Amino acid sequence: MKFLAAEKMTPWAVVTLLLAGVLCLAVGCPTYEDGYSGRYLEIELDELQDEAVAIEFFRFGSEVRAVLRRYDIASVTAREDPFNPANEVECRWSRVDRFDVDSRQFSLTIPATERHERVELSGQIDGAGQMALSIDRDGLEEPQSLELSPNGESPDARCATIDDFLVRAIFDDVTNNGFDPEIYELRNPVFALLWASVEPVNRGGFTEWVALNRVEPAIRLEAGRQFDPGGNELTGSLSFNVPPPAEQILVESGNTRYALAHFVVIDDSEEEGRFNWSVSDEPMVATAVEPGRPDDAPQGGDDINGWGKALLFVEGSLDDLHRDLRLRLDGLDEAEQARHFYIVDIFFYNDEVVSLRLPPRPEPGRPVPRRVPVQTTEQYLEAGEVLVPRLFPY
Repeated sequence: MKFLAAEKMTPWAVVTLLLAGVLCLAVGCPTYEDGYSGRYLEIELDELQDEAVAIEFFRFGSEVRAVLRRYDIASVTAREDPFNPANEVECRWSRVDRFDVDSRQFSLTIPATERHERVELSGQIDGAGQMALSIDRDGLEEPQSLELSPNGESPDARCATIDDFLVRAIFDDVTNNGFDPEIYELRNPVFALLWASVEPVNRGGFTEWVALNRVEPAIRLEAGRQFDPGGNELTGSLSFNVPPPAEQILVESGNTRYALAHFVVIDDSEEEGRFNWSVSDEPMVATAVEPGRPDDAPQGGDDINGWGKALLFVEGSLDDLHRDLRLRLDGLDEAEQARHFYIVDIFFYNDEVVSLRLPPRPEPGRPVPRRVPVQTTEQYLEAGEVLVPRLFPY
């Protein structure tokens, strides 16, 4: 697994923590080098267990924070060197909490995300420096009790936990965001992020890009809140968290990977149960893109016949993307390089994104823009395939 710099480890975040006197997490920060900070490895590994645990422990006086790492040691080869970085399958930061200097006890929380459960870490370091640790994961009946030993190394702050991204979809940005009942009658609208990806396929010595689609997450709109059945329209707003996209949907570009998602509403033919999209029977009834060419379209994009909002995910930084792709990124110099999620303006011609405008770096004290208007459209009512524009890596 490839690990990258986390959003919460930006220089601004480090400065904030230092000013607050809470905790410095930057690599090489000397103030955590005390008798308790360090790298602790699970001991007495059972021959039948298939994973091992390590703790990166950062202690600053009466404050402490930690990284929980898990290693897959199911194979014989991995068991020979269990804490080899190649065996690592997960790393997660805890929140900052108190450290009882007298008893050497601590309790730390790793918050839940869309894909990972909440974890409670509690433990004590004895006089010999050994750590007794309890790991309590949501959904498991019994906490896991482990003994860990320091290996003499400094704690490693490198951990690529990419946080979920909060987005607010707005359905009442226009006066009437619905359909004439004679044209179309809404049934069971579902809001979704439609990850519109591509994958390379070699056919006869030539590379062809084949479309991939994934709807994730998908959230049913509530009657009376985001859906007015009587008025046959979408109303209100919806806030939701976006986890990093699945491996299958990421596209390689330069030294990193990216993915593009569209904000859509799909009209489900079923009233309940898990949403599975039948493209030919369940049309997209609302999107954050529309036909046309706005006045502020980027220069040089003469072949533009559509524009709107989308969500760009970059696994590394913007500078890691291939040069040919970066040439199509408008506002690259003003954007925040290390952010992973960007709500962007896209400008496209038919099924291909011609240009993409990045949001400028937020001013100090100003939040990251997360508001996306989503409007009903008749464009896709008769569509038998997914007709949203895609961002190709070339």
